[in-house]
Amino acid sequence: MKRSMDTLLHLKSLLAPLKAGRGSLAVEAATLGLVGPSDAQGLAPLWFDQLSGVEPATANAARLRHALWPLRQAAAANYLLQRRTAQRVCQCLTQAQVPFALFKGFATRERLYPDPSVRPAVDLDVLVAPAFRDAAIGALTARKLRFHGENATISHEAVLRDGHVSVDLHWGLLRPGRSRFELAPMLLDTIRLNGEFPVLSDDANLLVMLVHPAFTKHVNGRTARLIRVVDLDRMLRTTAPDWDWILSLIDAAGLRTAAWAVLHWQRTLMDTPLDPFVVSYLEPGPRKRRYLAYWLEHQLPARLGSIPGLVQGAFTLALHERPADAGRAIARLVRARWESGSRLKHLQRLSRTLD
Repeated sequence: MKRSMDTLLHLKSLLAPLKAGRGSLAVEAATLGLVGPSDAQGLAPLWFDQLSGVEPATANAARLRHALWPLRQAAAANYLLQRRTAQRVCQCLTQAQVPFALFKGFATRERLYPDPSVRPAVDLDVLVAPAFRDAAIGALTARKLRFHGENATISHEAVLRDGHVSVDLHWGLLRPGRSRFELAPMLLDTIRLNGEFPVLSDDANLLVMLVHPAFTKHVNGRTARLIRVVDLDRMLRTTAPDWDWILSLIDAAGLRTAAWAVLHWQRTLMDTPLDPFVVSYLEPGPRKRRYLAYWLEHQLPARLGSIPGLVQGAFTLALHERPADAGRAIARLVRARWESGSRLKHLQRLSRTLD
């Protein structure tokens, strides 16, 4: 219990400077010992930006800025590389007449951050409909992006590399079977331009924020980063969601509990404004609610993540609405593993043919 509380306090200490506001005493009170963890959580460039408002400049603020400056420079350089690749990918897929949208981290920072370079993104995420998978891979590999597929994820995504930038091409929002139907085509129906980049609508982007990390990051698992908590907080504070559309699609897809789990973790860490009706609508029954809340509040997805299959079996299966949904997820996982070898070989041949 003490360990989980200490971890929770540590996570909140990383978010405190961002919640308090630019130039606040909470920013100035941050210590050098938190610089490394803030970088691991994707927060270091934002910290640097917050410290820019500390007036008058103090010795502690100066030390922090000095420690954060290389991380801020690296984030800016990485952003420029990713933006160049994004332009290249957009041109390529547009010419190939493949409907697509940039989404997740890259698109989120373009929408929610006045200076997008303060929000690090690990890679560039691109969403296409399943029917356009081969066309998208063919078009990108013809432009010399290098295909790197893996058996574990080839059912719904693959990586293509443009130099130092990784492009995650998704033709499914989640692993097959996690939702009752594939959400990608409906999300792509909302495409709009944000500057020069095709992105999902705010409502579609919010839906992705609510359900995608539940399964891919186990909400607060070992690979979850706090920058996504900041993203969701900004999205809910700065947009006016069409909850009727979002909730109806989440409900039909069988993802209410998954979305509730993400919001529960959000409320644990930040005072994000949440509509009580939305929380109530998504909330599972009392027994499942207590069970999932215990997992989340004690950070069990992260603490137990090194034990093969435990989190997937004991936590993520519980995010499904009904036993039939969990059974479908298991059956589709088995099928996807069975088919992964032939699918990967097909896409490798396709990429070599057009390389």
